[in-house]
Amino acid sequence: MSTIFTVSANPAIDLFLDVPSIVMDEVLRATHVRRVWAGKGFNVSRTVRRLGHATHATGFVGGYAGMAIRAGLAEEGIPTDFVQVDGETRTNVMVVDAATGHHIKVNQPGAAVDRAAQAAFMARVTQLVQPGDFWVLSGSLSPGMPANFYATLIELIHAHGAFAALDSSGAALRTGCAAQPELVKPNLAEAHELTGNPVRSQEDALQAVNAFHAAGAQRVALSLGADGLILSDSRECWHVQPPQIVVRTAVGAGDALLGGVVWALAQGRPLREVACWGVGTGSTYAIADELPVDARPAIAALLDRLTSTQLIP
Repeated sequence: MSTIFTVSANPAIDLFLDVPSIVMDEVLRATHVRRVWAGKGFNVSRTVRRLGHATHATGFVGGYAGMAIRAGLAEEGIPTDFVQVDGETRTNVMVVDAATGHHIKVNQPGAAVDRAAQAAFMARVTQLVQPGDFWVLSGSLSPGMPANFYATLIELIHAHGAFAALDSSGAALRTGCAAQPELVKPNLAEAHELTGNPVRSQEDALQAVNAFHAAGAQRVALSLGADGLILSDSRECWHVQPPQIVVRTAVGAGDALLGGVVWALAQGRPLREVACWGVGTGSTYAIADELPVDARPAIAALLDRLTSTQLIP
């Protein structure tokens, strides 16, 4: 079995504080506290593990928060191989108003990653990467990292015969596409940013997909939120729509979708099935705010409720 590696260049601990109500200029007392080892890459690794596939989380961590992330992922059964950096891995704080569901979230910039740490990471990847493995590069870059970091990493992964998937934004996404990753997973905002045009129709969505192909991506998984996913390899293109569901949370559902897509690609499934497993996995996560420990039966039960339509790429 191949291994699905994930790269978190700027991970975090997400600290959730539930309060009775958000009141400015007052001392608020939390009624519930939750810490999550966060980062898009970690979410993908969790998904892949619950789909029954081998996974390995890599990236950069520092300080006490970094130690907590190592220990927390180990408790979840996710192997890690991080490069240690100076400074403290960021903690993002979300204050949730229990009465209204509204929230305030503050994201820290993250610990800086200098050239020495970047070189050490590339050397570590060279030791780990094997032909046929899958590497998912996701999230923002830490301070100090060049915009072409993911592009350089994709070139290294390709040199060893492995598969690269990219889920980022801005300059990191644009330069990463030029390295011709096997898969990119933009959302609507990232498609708008690349093309300069908002996605308001299926025609707009197909134009965005083609723009990502033109930028270098071999496969494009355009996440449409509640409208599902368009998945294209430039020869074949599918739109998969989820059924009406009660969404508990959309936070992390896109990462679960990506995990389902990469897992299905690793199984060698045809493109339509890959798209269906992606949407099924993201939808199953959104319903419960997590996946079952053995996620495949729950996801498989949802597949028959999806609507798939073949499009002209």
